[in-house]
Amino acid sequence: MTHTPGELRRKTLSGLFWQFLAVGGQQVVQLLSIGVIARAIDPKDVGLFVILLTGIGLIESLTLFMGEQATIASPRGVEREYLDTVFTVRVLRSIAISVLLCALAPAFAWYYAKPEYEGRHWLPGLFLMMSLTGFIDGFQSPGRAARLKGLDFRRVAFCDFLASALGATITITLAVVEKSVWALMIGHISTAVMRTVMSYVAGPHRPRFLLDRTALQDLLHYSKGAAGAPFLLFLTYASSAAIIPVLLSEVMLAVFEFAGRLAKIPENIFLKVLGPVAVPAYAQLRSDMPRLANAWLNAVQAFAQVAAPMTVVMVWCGGALPAFLFGRPEYGSVSGLFGLQCVYGGISALTAVVGPLFWAIGQPHRDRRAQFVRCIVIYALGIPATMHFGIMGFAVASCISIGVTLLLVVVQAQRVLSISTWRLLGAMKNGTLAAAAIGVALLLVDLLASPEGVWRIVAGGAIGGPVLGLLALRLLRQRRGAPIAVSASPTEELVN
Repeated sequence: MTHTPGELRRKTLSGLFWQFLAVGGQQVVQLLSIGVIARAIDPKDVGLFVILLTGIGLIESLTLFMGEQATIASPRGVEREYLDTVFTVRVLRSIAISVLLCALAPAFAWYYAKPEYEGRHWLPGLFLMMSLTGFIDGFQSPGRAARLKGLDFRRVAFCDFLASALGATITITLAVVEKSVWALMIGHISTAVMRTVMSYVAGPHRPRFLLDRTALQDLLHYSKGAAGAPFLLFLTYASSAAIIPVLLSEVMLAVFEFAGRLAKIPENIFLKVLGPVAVPAYAQLRSDMPRLANAWLNAVQAFAQVAAPMTVVMVWCGGALPAFLFGRPEYGSVSGLFGLQCVYGGISALTAVVGPLFWAIGQPHRDRRAQFVRCIVIYALGIPATMHFGIMGFAVASCISIGVTLLLVVVQAQRVLSISTWRLLGAMKNGTLAAAAIGVALLLVDLLASPEGVWRIVAGGAIGGPVLGLLALRLLRQRRGAPIAVSASPTEELVN
């Protein structure tokens, strides 16, 4: 499926617009949900739920099926036989994974067993219940990926938001009534049901059980290049659940994870807004390296102008922000922790801008190499750092690991696209200057008033909010004025 430059630009801008609305709405819903959960449920049960997600995710990521990504990248991605093959493989995998998770539930329960769980929770039963999530997700419509391939994001974005909102509503209701880890589990499973149901609204398709030989070969070829990358990425994300509850406590895990979700807002914006649109858009440009380079550079520019200033404001607000939003002082009690998590989130956001490039051009092995190094660094540094310096040591190790990963992927992207370091720095100049100006202004506020608590949040919003708004308006204005030309990329016209 190919588009003319003008059509590609229009579809890309439309996709980014709808993704921004949907992801923005999902972020608001998730923050409200987390705020209620943090107030209603004991941090020990929150930490236990994170552990359950980690155990299930470990097996899921080890055998992750890249059906949606392969559909977007394949020339046959809109053919019925191809989509039916994707559906069949996904269902078979979900059944196999559910059986394996049931068999491994006692082993997971043994690893995380603690005396305080006895009499309160039956850990094997909790892991068995959570295995339903992957089984349900396996029946999602393959037509959703076909919509993404054609850059038709409006219905997909709306359905994703609706599924998130319905799932969050169920979770919040259960959290208020049940006030235990069971509320989080049932809410999580209900959200999986909503995702599966809404996938058929987003991408209508009547699936058949079919295994087309050429489609299987195509899927296998794509999966070979991506093999191991999802597992390595999951090991990195699961490092907190693997290290913190064992060396520290479930309460510290809950503090780290909930504050981390807030700190990762810049990452989520770029990963969930730019990523789904960038992959099919980059795939359309893979044969035109100059346009692809322009598209990638302007995505980096968009990061610098939005995520960098946002990260500075969040770092300055510090623990006051999670303590206020989550309603419990322990979520902001570790001095400096939230600031480090915001630094991690900001670097991750830039990494999320780079990552889609390798997947779109059919070179996911480059991302896999970087994730391998990241995984090694986080465990090699994270375990001793947590033993000697507690939760702050783990946070520092996390920042170092993502910093090393960013360096690796940027260097590889420069080689693939033939982009000089000066050209890359030039794309980030305006955003970096805006972030620096906000930082200086906030430091002056500290010197003059040193606000605490909610007033610190108000001051950060009052200074950072208008600057971010002006930058966003500038980007929008430049998009409308950008010319449609063969030499211009959709992403370039979006943020030029």
